[in-house]
Amino acid sequence: MRRQILLVLLLALTALVPGASAQISGPSPALGPKFLAAGTISGTGATAAFAPPSLPGEFNVVFGGASGPNGAFTATIRLERSFDGGTTWYVAGAGGTGAQALYSTPNSDVSLVVAEPEAGVLYRLNCTAYTSGTINWRVSGNTQQG
Repeated sequence: MRRQILLVLLLALTALVPGASAQISGPSPALGPKFLAAGTISGTGATAAFAPPSLPGEFNVVFGGASGPNGAFTATIRLERSFDGGTTWYVAGAGGTGAQALYSTPNSDVSLVVAEPEAGVLYRLNCTAYTSGTINWRVSGNTQQG
């Protein structure tokens, strides 16, 4: 419970880089033990950093155009991770193949399941190139094992 409260406070207090916006909420009694961070991207910049909700464990990352599935947007978005508290950021791997979690296909939604075995790793979405559209993003997972 303390980790959940600290995570919500961290997300609420962490400013976004200009160009990105977010609406952050913590676990909801109505949803059960779920972690939820969600918002929109409408320019270059990074979302606030977040920690995986449960370790070891998996979490979901979804983003796509605001007008619906495969909605209209043109941008390059990276899922990044940091091992040093947010000082240095690396593009995360996707699918266990060594491929980078970097997405730039216009109007194409992305849905990932990310596994994180290591405590203290932070994640964020970073829009490195932006042309048009609003991109909705969401991160979720169980805050408890089992």
